[in-house]
Amino acid sequence: MEEEPEQGTNGYPKNNKKILIVDDETILHILKRFFVGRGFQVLTARGGSRAMECLEAESPELVFTDLKLPSLSGGDLITLISEKRKEPPIIVMTAYPHLYPEKGSGNEVEACLVKPFDIDEMLSTVQRILGG
Repeated sequence: MEEEPEQGTNGYPKNNKKILIVDDETILHILKRFFVGRGFQVLTARGGSRAMECLEAESPELVFTDLKLPSLSGGDLITLISEKRKEPPIIVMTAYPHLYPEKGSGNEVEACLVKPFDIDEMLSTVQRILGG
């Protein structure tokens, strides 16, 4: 679990919102830099099991997760979050949209972004969910 400084770069103001990004690919580091640059606090996990540890230790306001993960799949992670916590809101990012859980299946998520996704769409989705 890594936490970045609260100070934003690129002229963006500091933001106290904490985001957990769960992925096992390069996009993890890209998203981390992107959100840190916009003042967010960022936690990262390379798999679902590590993400659950982060959720227990920290209180992120938002979770970004891929569906295909080692050890504990993104779908299983979503189910565990839904059963145990009811929060934080979840955004799925996947290159395999056919694996995306159907609405009403108990695996409720706020949004699904299909890789490669538009960065502006991603940011507006985050702002809509976090209210800012």
